[in-house]
Amino acid sequence: MTERGPTSPSRARLYLLAAALRGMVMLAALGGLVLGWRYASGPSDVDGPPSVRVLKLLPGTFMWTDAPRDARYLPEGLRPADAARLKLLLLRDEAGTVRGFWLPQQDGRADIPVSPSPASPGIPCEDLAPDFRTGDIACRQTTAGMAFGQRHRWSLEGRALTPGTPDLYPAAGREVDGDWVLQAVR
Repeated sequence: MTERGPTSPSRARLYLLAAALRGMVMLAALGGLVLGWRYASGPSDVDGPPSVRVLKLLPGTFMWTDAPRDARYLPEGLRPADAARLKLLLLRDEAGTVRGFWLPQQDGRADIPVSPSPASPGIPCEDLAPDFRTGDIACRQTTAGMAFGQRHRWSLEGRALTPGTPDLYPAAGREVDGDWVLQAVR
């Protein structure tokens, strides 16, 4: 009497199971290679200009954001290294229009601009902000020694309201589908 091995249908099932496992291992290896390649190549390039989400910026509100590191979107004459010296003020007026202005900054806070160039150092202010009730942008800091800084005021459109104060430097951009999209200036 001879011993018989697994029946033919059992062998077929084992062969199919082994083939399926080999296929899954090859698919996992291919996926690992693709993900490894994507990781090694660094972050993907973002298509289009830098933008800031302003969809939730209600009328009569504002926000601060950092400047992009791409020199094409910075004010004329500035390099990517200069982006760290700028803050971008975005405000939505009562009519719903979003405007952007470049202001000098240091230590993470916007400074009072005293020159037509936003890259020039400004006067430090702890609370530079728009006031939609009074319709101006000014330093709201009330500590001693800030009288000079409090004299500088601008309209919500960026025009100087006080003599000897330069207009705010507008940021080239517009609102598109809830994003403030910066426009290249060069």
